[in-house]
Parts: sequence; structure tokens; C-alpha cells
Amino acid sequence: MSTSLEMSRRDFLKASGLAAGGLVLAFQLPLVVRQARGAAQSGKPTLNAFLTLDSAGQVTFFSPFIEGGQGVYTALPQIIAEELDVDFESIRVEQAPAGDAYRIMFDGTQRFTGGSMSVRSSYMAMRRAGAAARQMLLQAAADQWQVSIDELDTEPGRVVHASSERSIGYGELAEAAGALAPPANPALKDPSRFRYIGKPVSRKDSAAKANGSAEFGIDVRLPNMAYAAVKQSPVLGGEVASTDEAAIADRPGVISVERLPGAVAVIADTYWHAQSALDALPIEFENAAAAGLNSEQLMKEMRARVDEAGKTAESLGDIESSFNDAARSIEAVYQVPFLAHATMEPMNATADVTAERCEAWVPNQGVDPVVQQIADITGLTADKITVHTPYVGGFYGRRFITDYGQQAVRLSKAAGRPVQVIWSREQDTQHDYFRPTMTVKHRAAIDSQGKISGWHITVVGDGPFTRLMPQFIQDGLDSSALEGATEQPYAIPNRRVDWIGHSYPVKIGFWRSVGHSYNGYVTESFIDEMAAATETDPLEFRRQLLNDAPRYLKALDNVADMAGYQPGVQQENGQRIAYGIALHRSFGSIVGEVAKVSITEGQPRVHKVWCAVDCGSMVNPDTIEAQIQSGISTGLSQALLEEITIENGEVVQKNFDTYRFLPPNQMPEIAVQIIESGAEMGGIGEVGTPPIAAAVANAVFTLTGQRIRRLPMSRYDLTSSA
Repeated sequence: MSTSLEMSRRDFLKASGLAAGGLVLAFQLPLVVRQARGAAQSGKPTLNAFLTLDSAGQVTFFSPFIEGGQGVYTALPQIIAEELDVDFESIRVEQAPAGDAYRIMFDGTQRFTGGSMSVRSSYMAMRRAGAAARQMLLQAAADQWQVSIDELDTEPGRVVHASSERSIGYGELAEAAGALAPPANPALKDPSRFRYIGKPVSRKDSAAKANGSAEFGIDVRLPNMAYAAVKQSPVLGGEVASTDEAAIADRPGVISVERLPGAVAVIADTYWHAQSALDALPIEFENAAAAGLNSEQLMKEMRARVDEAGKTAESLGDIESSFNDAARSIEAVYQVPFLAHATMEPMNATADVTAERCEAWVPNQGVDPVVQQIADITGLTADKITVHTPYVGGFYGRRFITDYGQQAVRLSKAAGRPVQVIWSREQDTQHDYFRPTMTVKHRAAIDSQGKISGWHITVVGDGPFTRLMPQFIQDGLDSSALEGATEQPYAIPNRRVDWIGHSYPVKIGFWRSVGHSYNGYVTESFIDEMAAATETDPLEFRRQLLNDAPRYLKALDNVADMAGYQPGVQQENGQRIAYGIALHRSFGSIVGEVAKVSITEGQPRVHKVWCAVDCGSMVNPDTIEAQIQSGISTGLSQALLEEITIENGEVVQKNFDTYRFLPPNQMPEIAVQIIESGAEMGGIGEVGTPPIAAAVANAVFTLTGQRIRRLPMSRYDLTSSA
């Protein structure tokens, strides 16, 4: 997906009013006018983004995006503070509520937190909001002092008149400024004068998370609140056939047993009472959609289809002629497994439903669909529904689907009291919306001069758009599954990418970097296979194909220089090591990565990773570095260890003892270099993930001669040496 970040002067629309004697500033993206209930009328902001300034000078920013650890509660206030000219530390951040006016993406039709889009989709709007508020405060002071606005300037939190040595705090001007119309096209600060944008600042959420005061969904406590534990069919897609409620009738704290779609819940006075009673409750399930499904067999079925004619997603040149005329060709089939999100905070939600209203606390990545789901369940209108979005303990795409929130609403409605649903780790692992399993075939034609003349990719699988957002399917193509295979920068004259949809009865969803998570691995692994087939060093091979892609070439050269990249097997402290390299563009950012790898007890050991990232321009370099490190950690974990397997329709991995992920003692040192190219701002939260599996796999080939064409690498014994 992509979105235009450009704004005309008419994109910036206004709404102002008085709230507690202060300034209320709302701003609008893009080209859509909506009626807003201002703070003075409702006490709640209902525009796309919203600033308030009270008479004490307190600035409150209502974020349209959700904080899940990616730093959005820091980056956006940085931008506001820059243009408003206030101290960054003084800005309070609150989560904006549901409402059409917060749909600031895709021409005002969407609002969600994902796709590494929060900062890049709102950067200019945030700057203009801060600048507009500052100009209104300047005008209010000019009116009060009877001077020209051109004679005034600001310093953090104050308007100053140098010639008369007067100054006045923003809070004292709030009421007068609130009576003014926001300027449609405020002057923006020259970047050479930035105090915050592009500079490291401390995260706003760190202290609260460190001292325990941050409230996550699982921390919500309400008067008279009950707790619910949920059990869904072990065989995926099953429905409840029967329960024996009498078996737990005498257990302590049990309030009721309730049926849900595909699940049974026990409501009790404590979560422990609810879960222990549920564990003892006899339940039979039936009609499981996935009965008999085995993931190994599914992968074989998908592999058998790689030579079918698919739907063409991208075509350049004449792919058929390139292979017909080739001196020789190579091909490889890659496969990746289902993956769980394994968020640290398991799925949970709290709801308080009455006949007149519903108030719910639902960790989510898009609040508006949650309101609609509650309306569908309760019959209440949207104005009777309040959804709070607390801090989220990890999402990576999982909390786009709020099935747990719907359960909380249904159970509160049935119980007639507030109910908090908490999924056990077993339920969370087995009933995730998994990263899809995929099979991808690459073929390359090599001409008589030993050059790659054709490149054909066939992707077989099922995609999140097909399942969850069919409005984005065009011509039968699921772009969420194809991203990272299409739009390659390499100068190969004949290319084609084909898509073969292959459905199965397993819930799938968005996972960190979505299609890029596997296509980055597959594509950059096959680039190395092409380099080997043409007897070219992998770094030099890429360089030769990137002469017309200077941003890519710079990222590649920079990361190679950072790492001191050397081809072949090296000796270091008596140990055989090799450098693997990979390059990938996702979410508007270009990332080059080098991994230094050895083989220890038959498994890859990654000693250090270097990363050069060109995200165009930046707001907070500390956040970029942290997100790159986080993304590489995620990518390494799935490359080395993570896998969901299914036997007879049941997920085998049930908890962290069987769903393995990267332990701290295997996390390498990571060095990050940020390249500010001046290009349009790219995303950062997911872009570190796609290249790392390929970088490690390419190093493994150098060390062992074995091509890793199926993840995770823990499946292989790599004791042999090249």
C-alpha cells in the first residue's frame, strides 16, 4: 500500500473553539471536510489530530496512531513541539478516540496503525498543526500589545517582543488565540533551525513502562469486574458440540459458563478461578474446518503448483524469449512456515455493556472497526460506544483482528457486569492469525555471455488481503503476498512475477513486514544463487545490477564498508566465519544488511549484524536505531527458530517451550547507519526484518555449501564445510 504525503493549502482545514478557557486546534488530512464535535461541546477531540492548550500553558496532543512500542508517542510530539515552539517534555499525549475524522490515510478513508506509516503519513500535517497554533498565539499577542505580528517571535512556551523587552506565556494567550481562525497555510520553520526534528530525544513512554504506571489492556480494573478464560476448538475451525457445566458447578468463584462462536468461556471472580475451572470443564467440539489438515502436506501441495500458469502481477520485457534463448538456466524453490506473533502481552480485552451504553478497553491497531463490531453485537449506536485504546504490549499486525474484544463484549452482555477476557498463552499461540506459509519458485536465464537475461518468480499461497481486506484485491492479485517480489531494482531486462492463490482453512493475518518478511529472504537468497551461477562475488554482482539505482547502491556500499565485507571463508580467532549480504526495499525505505556468521554445533551463530538504512529523512535517530535492532531481532528469530506446524488440524506448538524464538544469548551486536538521502520519508518499524534471513543464509552457503531454501534453519545440520 502507498499513500500520498503531499498536501495543498486546502488540505489543511480548521476547527477551533474554547475549552476550559484555552485554545483548541484541530487539523485535517486530506481534502475531506467533516463536522467535528469540538472539546468545548463534547470534551473529546473528534478530528484527525487535535491539540489543546489550556490557560496554564499545558499542551495536550491527541494521537491518531497507537503506541505499541514503536515510538509514535515520541516522534509525533517532536514534530508538534518543533513548529509550536514548546519544550518537547511539556507535551502530554493522549490516545485519540474513534471517529471518521481521524481517518487521515488513503484520502481520508482509513485509520490504522501499521504498514510503518504513522509518522510518514502525517509528518507535514503535524508540522502545519504546530505552526498554525504558533501563528495564532503570535496574532493574539500582537492584538493584545497593538503591534505588528512581524515584530514578534517565540521562545519555548512564550511570545516575545524584543524591542519592548516584553514576553507573555502561551497559557495567558490561549483564550484569545482560541477565538482566532487557524491560518490555512502557516509558515514552517526552516529545517536548519530544527531543535527536535532529526535529533534524539527520550521516549515519552519509557518512564511509565519502567516504573509500572503505564496501563496496558491487561491492567484494566473496574468495580464489580469479573474475569473470563476462553477455550477454542483445538482442531482449527471447530464449533462447540457440548459442555458438562455440572462438572465445575462447585468450583470456587465460578459465576457462569458461556458459549461463544467456536469457543467456551468460564466467568469467575478471579482469572485463576476462571482458568482452572475451564481446564476442568469437559468440552466437545465438532465440525472443524481444518480436520485432517497437516502443514507438511500443505507445503507439498503448494510446491506441486509452482509450475502452473499464474496471474501475472508484474511483467517487463519478454520473459519467454529470454529462457528460450538462454545458454542455461537455474531454478530454486523456497518455502517458509506459518509463524505466530507471540506478543508479550497475550490477547485480552475488557468490556462493560449495559442496555444504554458500552465502554470497552481493547488493544487494537484500528479503533473504528472495533466500534462497528461492538455496535453489531450490542445493537447500540456508535455514539453510545466508547472504546479506549491502552498501551499495547506488542502487535506486529495481530491486533488488527480483535476477536478477543468481541468475546469480552459478548460475555459482559451475558453477565450483566464488566468482564475482562484474558487468553492463556496456549490459546494465544494456537489461535493466532498466523503469518502465511508460502512457496516461491525463482528461475533465472543466463545468456551466452554469462549474464542474467531473465528472472521469473512464482509465488504460491494465501494472503492477508484476500482474507481480511478484499477491497485491496485487484485482478485477482493479492499485493500483500507479492510485496518484496515485485518492483526489484536490479537491471535484469526480462522479468515476470506470477501469483497462484492456494487457500486453506487456517486463520492468517498480517505479520511484521507482511509479504516482505519472506520475499526479502527468498529474493535476496536467489540473488546470491544467480551470483554463484555467474561466478561473481555476491557484492559485486549486486553492484553491477544497480548502476541505475543510486540509493540502493549507496546503501549497499555503505553497509559493506561498515562491515569490512570480505568474500569467501575467513579465519577469525581460530574460527571459520563468513559475511552474508542482502539488500531490500520495503515501506519506502532501503535497507542493506551484512551478517557475520559461523557454524557452532551444526547451527548458524550470528556474531554481528551491520545495517545501513535510507529512510529518506528522519525525526528521531534513536527510534530508528531501536526499530532497526528490533526488526533484525524479529527477522533472526524467524530465520533461525520460529515455526508453527499443524498436525491433524491442530497447532503443535502451544507455548514458549515449543514455539521457540531467539534467546538473548543468541542476539548479536547490531551497528546501524542512517542515510538521509532527502527522498520522501519512509517507514522504519518493519524494514529491518526482511533482509536478515537472506544475509545469514548467504553466509551459511559460503561456510557450508548448503543452500537454505526452507526456514527455520534449525531444521538443518550444518556441520559440513564448503
